[in-house]
Amino acid sequence: MTTPQSQTGSRVAGDTKLLGIVGDPIAQARSPLVFNPLIAAAGANAVLVPLHVRRDDFDGAIGGIMQIANLSGLVLTLPFKEKALSLADRVLEVGTMVGALNALRREPDGSWTGEMFDGFGLVGALGTMGIAPKGLRFMVLGAGGAGSAIAISLALEGAADITVTDVDGGRAERLAARVEAAAPGCRARAGAATVDGMDVLINATPVGMKTGDGLPAPFTAFPPDLAVVDIVPASGVTPLLALAARCGCATGGAASMVEGQARAILSYFGIETDA
Repeated sequence: MTTPQSQTGSRVAGDTKLLGIVGDPIAQARSPLVFNPLIAAAGANAVLVPLHVRRDDFDGAIGGIMQIANLSGLVLTLPFKEKALSLADRVLEVGTMVGALNALRREPDGSWTGEMFDGFGLVGALGTMGIAPKGLRFMVLGAGGAGSAIAISLALEGAADITVTDVDGGRAERLAARVEAAAPGCRARAGAATVDGMDVLINATPVGMKTGDGLPAPFTAFPPDLAVVDIVPASGVTPLLALAARCGCATGGAASMVEGQARAILSYFGIETDA
C-alpha cells in the first residue's frame, strides 16, 4: 500500500501546508517528483500536489482553490501562465516584464504575490550544458508565458540576438518589443522558424507533449554545432530532441530546467533548500 509519506518523502498531517501545481493536462508534470524531495530535505512541513483544472473550468475553479485556507502557494503550468496575471494582487519585476506568472505566493495578510521563474530555469539549464547566453543568437519557438520569460531572461543575461516565432504573429512582435525594452543591447525580432545563423534553438511551445505530436516547426536537419533545448515536459524524448540527437547537437530537456526553477520557487515560498 502506498502511503502519503512514500509518495512525497515527507510527513503529511493536518497542519501540513499545501502547495499546488495547476495545469491542463497535469499528468505529465515532473514538478512534484522534484519539489517534494527538496521540501523533505529542507525539513519543511509542506507538500506539492498536482491539480488538474481543465481549461474551460479554470475561471470557475481557481477562485475556490485559492480560498483553501492552508494553501500557501500555487505553481502555474500550461496553459494558465498568462491568465495567472489577473489572479495576483501584486506582480514582481520579471512577471511584470513578461506579462505572465508561474508562481503565486499567499502573503500573511491573505493577499497574493506573483512572479515568473521560467526564464531562470532555462538559463540554469543552459548552464548545465556549459552554455552562457552572453553574445549568442537564439531562436525561440513560442511567445506565450514560458517563451516570454525565456526570451526576456536571455536578453537580460546578455544574448546578442533573439528571433521569436509564434502561430500568432502579433504576439511574437509584441514579445520582441518587450525584449528590446527590457534589454536595449539585445536585438529582438519576430520571424519565421529557422536555425540559420543561430547558436541555440529553444522550443517553448506545447508541441511534443502529446503522443503523436510531431515537430514544433518544419525542421528536417540541424547543424551539429546548434544547441537544442525543449522545455516540453514529455514522458520520453520529444521529436525535436530526437531529431537534434540524430544530428549530433547538444540537447537539453525539461528535466534540466526543473530543479533550478524548483529551488527558486521554493525559496520564494519561504522554503530554503541547499544550493
